[in-house]
Amino acid sequence: MQEIEKIEHRLREINRLKLKLTFGNVPPFYHAVATSLGMAEGMLKYGFENSLDILTDQRNWNLKYLGGSEDAAGQIICPNKPRLSVYKVFTPHGFEIHCLPWKSGREFDFELANHPQMDFKFWRPNSMKTVFRLAGLHTFIKMYFEHGDEADLQLIRCAHNIAEEFVERLVPQFNTQKVFGVTVQNFFDFAEMKFKAGEEIYLPKVYALQE
Repeated sequence: MQEIEKIEHRLREINRLKLKLTFGNVPPFYHAVATSLGMAEGMLKYGFENSLDILTDQRNWNLKYLGGSEDAAGQIICPNKPRLSVYKVFTPHGFEIHCLPWKSGREFDFELANHPQMDFKFWRPNSMKTVFRLAGLHTFIKMYFEHGDEADLQLIRCAHNIAEEFVERLVPQFNTQKVFGVTVQNFFDFAEMKFKAGEEIYLPKVYALQE
């Protein structure tokens, strides 16, 4: 919790710096990214919500496959957690953290229900796959190299910290098989290299996304 409070305090400091640098005329896109970061920081501070509520709901866990059970009082006892792969990706929507489930001995990326060797009773990618998003962050990073200021840079660094803190809190919730992909820092370094070389900045592929 102390680390989350540091992030919250840092975000307020960055917003004050942006107000100072722009004489109070904060660009709408900066405001949008900062708001997205504030919402993500709120998820860390107040707990998981949305997609993660579904993932952590034990009533959607395949108890038979995981070796769990439900007692007479309705309490679920499950010694094993569902397997997940965690991916950090940049999509046309922004920076996202995706979770992919497993069945038998491999992960998959499509809708499925009532499979005897799947860790969940059902898997719906449209409501369960994307558990975290910083909207428009890739575009914001590109804009920074064109005409950004110190507040923009600090906001990008804050985005990296929030995303990594989220992953650190996510991983122990499940039997996480792997954490893979592109961090905010990775993409920033990549974009800087491309910008200095006068080359197009594109979104690195982490796996075969199903939009």
